[in-house]
Parts: sequence; structure tokens; C-alpha cells
Amino acid sequence: MVDLPTVTLDTTLADLYRRASPKNAHKRIAQILCGINSGSELSPNVPRNAKYLYQDSPFNSVPKENGSNGHSVDKKQQQELAIKYLSLIPQRDAFISGDTAVILFNIDETEKQKLHDKREAERTISVLEKKQRPDLIFCPGPSKIPIEESGIDLIAYKLVLDGLEQYNLVVPPETHWFLNSKAALAHSGLPTPKSKIVELDGIAGEARLCCTLCKGDVAEFVIPRACSGTRGEWFAKQSERVFADLAAHPLPFVLKNQQTFGGAGTYIINSEEDREKVVRDFRDGVLRKLLSSVTESNVHLRPAALVLSDLVEDPIGDYGLTFFVTDDGSDPIFLAASEQMIEDGKSWIGSTINYARQDELKDKFGPLVKRIAAWLRSHDYVGPAGADVLETAPSNEVKPLANGHQTNGHKTNGHKTNGASNGVVRDDAEFQHFHIVDLNVRTSGSLCLPLLRNFFTSRGLWSGSSFSISSKRGRDDFIEHFRDDFETGRMCIISWYEDPDTGFSLADVAVGAEDQRGLKKAMKRVRDATEEVIF
Repeated sequence: MVDLPTVTLDTTLADLYRRASPKNAHKRIAQILCGINSGSELSPNVPRNAKYLYQDSPFNSVPKENGSNGHSVDKKQQQELAIKYLSLIPQRDAFISGDTAVILFNIDETEKQKLHDKREAERTISVLEKKQRPDLIFCPGPSKIPIEESGIDLIAYKLVLDGLEQYNLVVPPETHWFLNSKAALAHSGLPTPKSKIVELDGIAGEARLCCTLCKGDVAEFVIPRACSGTRGEWFAKQSERVFADLAAHPLPFVLKNQQTFGGAGTYIINSEEDREKVVRDFRDGVLRKLLSSVTESNVHLRPAALVLSDLVEDPIGDYGLTFFVTDDGSDPIFLAASEQMIEDGKSWIGSTINYARQDELKDKFGPLVKRIAAWLRSHDYVGPAGADVLETAPSNEVKPLANGHQTNGHKTNGHKTNGASNGVVRDDAEFQHFHIVDLNVRTSGSLCLPLLRNFFTSRGLWSGSSFSISSKRGRDDFIEHFRDDFETGRMCIISWYEDPDTGFSLADVAVGAEDQRGLKKAMKRVRDATEEVIF
């Protein structure tokens, strides 16, 4: 049996909420930290999100066949998604949540499954100092949260689940969803690449009021390709508008879905071949699923709007800033600046941090964090936030139109790319080489790294990383394989779920090393023994 060291975090989410919101410091704020999917249900009690649309990788994948309701998804894929969203992600954030309630939803309602879910989560947090361990509350789904029985005053959440509107929440759901939308960032006045919003006109209407084909399967939310009614006509008109905008926009550019999760929904368009591939994928089903998701309940949120933004040229740095927004007018709590690990240019797979540089990076990015936090506070937000920031070399030169690339016969954008904030406000000189390409107004995947600072640095480990893995090994076998790393505090499991049917595991691990070179070696050892997980 490996003797695992006790993990004492520098601070926790519960501590941060008490500091950031004095008016709520005496209240029990429960946290819901799971993921959610808008294409299919995760379990019978966790249905697909129909109002608050999130376009994650499964939602944006090109369907292998027509149909995309909660019952047409491959059972194996649904099970893996449920494990990721209902266990792996909430465990990861529960690890840093502190002495408060964390609500987790059962993957299914069999006694065997419920016991397994509980054991996996409890074992993950068992390495924490006792006073920093959360109170794990398991229940079937968002409509069945035991509020009174658990003494819950308020709920904070990572993503807006459709069933949460009935509860007392720290942040109203529509506010939370809006602040995480790409259109909100585009119009925020913050330093972000100049963008164009492609809007839709109206909604498709109800299936029961459409053609015979639609009436025959009202449970299917995606408009059938063979629809001969008003829904099909609306889709054809709206999709051609979208394709016209995509065809006319000057290269290079970035296409973003309105609301994304896990780094999905971002397409880098550098060439005509890139443009053709995106159009092909959209025609093959992605756009149909997206436009079909617009309903009377969410049309005012503009969930299917698309954002076409300038590509930041020649970035010299890619940072993930994490901080906590206060509601009492005090400065935001700066937590860390980590560096991003991206797979295939689009999907987030992890982060690295250099603890020795944090004071320097706080001085560098502190003013930008204050500006972001002020904007979030103006919308009455309090809680964790992250910003993905690209840095370019400071320059007083006038940038060439279209970022210096050929425009392939298209018009140029007619403005400088780097340092633009969409013309809402004039950028301060100090921000002209910072470009916010994404805001995640929620707990970020790398939030554990600043909270593990003393755990690692007290052992002489000044570089750290956290990332997701999949493994054919179980938890015990994995720990035994890396025994020395675990016993010396060089490695820590942040979340772990072993599928009892297949023996296959999904996990998040944090790794520490003396320096960046040592960190790369440590990460490679883990990578060589496992596989990556993309959300």
C-alpha cells in the first residue's frame, strides 16, 4: 500500500467565496460542478440542456447518421460522456472546493453504480486535509437536489443546467450564460480581437405544427433533412445566410460558436481549404443541430449566433489567467497565470505553471485582470473566472490589413487586428499587446495549480501541470506504477473514475517538478503510460 502524503491547499473555493462576498460569508454555498450536453441526455435524470445551449465537442461532432436526440446517441459514447461530465469534471473541482457542500449526480440509479460513484469521489478527496474536504451530496439530477435536508442556502455552479432556475443561486442563470457567451466578450470593450456577429432571424417553430415527418417524431429536436414544412424552409434560409457570411469573410479568421465548453467550437480558418472543411462539416449536420436548438425559451439569448473574429498574428505567449471576482468593490483575487496546452489547435488538454514567475506575471497581468473583473462585476457576477490571453510583441507600427496574409479575392477587414477591442472603447496603451481570446466565467481546468503551490514548492518543485488522461490501469495499479512520485508528492490524483465494466480509467493528475525541463520529462513519463483525454 502506497503511503500518500496529505494535501493541504493554499486556499479553497469555499474560502474564496467567503473573502469575495462578505454578505454571503455566513451562508452555506453548495457547488454544482458537473458538465452538461445539449445534444443528448447524460442520464435519465440529467436530460440534455435545451434552454441553455453549450456546444462542446460531442455537440459539434459531425453525426454519423441523421438524428440527434437524447436516445439516438451510441450507448458507449453516452456512458463515457456521463463519466466525464458527472464524475471526472466535478471531482476535479470538488478537490479544491473546501469545506462546503458539493452536489454530484449519479451516473445511473442502480445501487451498484451509486455506490461506485460515491467510492470513487470519496477516495479522490481522501488525501486532502480533513478540514478542507467537501461534503459530497449525491442525488439523481438537477430537479432532485436535497436543499433543505442538506442545509443549503445558495448554489454556485460551473455551467447553467436547465433545472437550476428553481433554486436560490449566487448568479442568475441568464447572467451566467450571457457572460460566458462569445458575443458578450466581443461587445465588452475589453481588449479582444475585432469580431463580426452572424445573427439568425426568428426560430424554426414547433415540430407538432410542421410537416407530417416532424409531427411523427416530436421528441427529436433536430429538423429532419426531408422536412417539407416551415421548419425546413426556415433552416434553409438561415443556413444560406450563414454560409454566405463564411464565404465572404476575409482570411485568416477564427469562427466561434456562441457558447462553448472544453475548448470546443473554435475553428481557425487560415486557408480556403480550412474554409471548405468547416462549411462541409456544417453542411453535414453541425449547423442543423445548432439551428434546431433555437426555441421560444432561448431565442433572446441568441444561442446559435456565430462569431467571426480576427486571427491574432504572431503571438509570443499563450496564458490562462485565473482569478476570483469580488462583489464588495475590492480588487479581484489574482490566483495564477498558467500556460495552455492545446491539442490540434483547438481542444484544451491541460496547463503548466511556473511558480517562481507568479509574482512577475501578477504584475504583468494584474491591471488586465482588474479590468476584466470590473466588467464582470458590472453585471453583478461574483465567483471564479478565467481568461485566455494571447500576447504579441509590443509595436507602434501600423499593422497591414488582413494580418499581412493574402485575402484570396475577398475584401480586407479594414482595420488593425492586434490590440483591437471591437471599437467599443479605445484600448489603453498597456493592453495593446494583450488579446483576450476567451473568457471562462467559471472554474477553469487549471484552477488546482495555484491552490497546490505550497504543496509543490515546499518540496522544491517550482513547476507544475495538470492534465487529463485515460488509462488501462486502475487507480491502485497507476499509483503503484508511479509509487515514488506519489510518495514524494510529485504527483497527485485530482479526479479518477474507473469503469467497473471495462476496467478502463479516466483521470486528472497534477504533476510537479524542479523546473520546466524536469516537468516536461515527468509529463512525458505519464503520457507514455497513458492516453490523452479531450473534452
